[in-house]
Amino acid sequence: MIEFRLQIDSRITRAVAPLIIKCFSDCGKISTPSFPYPNENDQELADAWKNSLREDMVRDRQSLARLLNNPKFCHGYVELEEDAIELVLRAITELRLYIRESSLQPFSDSELESGDFSLSGKPKDCQTFYLAYLVLAEVQEGLIAEMV
Repeated sequence: MIEFRLQIDSRITRAVAPLIIKCFSDCGKISTPSFPYPNENDQELADAWKNSLREDMVRDRQSLARLLNNPKFCHGYVELEEDAIELVLRAITELRLYIRESSLQPFSDSELESGDFSLSGKPKDCQTFYLAYLVLAEVQEGLIAEMV
């Protein structure tokens, strides 16, 4: 079992946990695998690839759902079985990309990577999404540190 506490103030985590769960739900409604070679003539190969990826996505998302639904998560604690780390990392990546594309347009990639900007200078409706994005990034960083 992997267990660690996020460095972000638990008041922030409690405030954004419902938003993270809502984004997770919304993301699941639109996420579908696509075959990377649109001109492929072998439909059986394309279907097998999509089905395999869909099964992987379901496992990834189920693992993240267990983490998000753990009552300790909203208080800044991460508890996860070791065999679920990679699954959760992939699901969080999908979720962060969804949040980035759907709610963080006023942020440049360099701002999101460096954190070098004034949050109060960004639109109010984007600030909470940024905090959700930040919490998910810290979860990822903590999981990666546990893998090393």
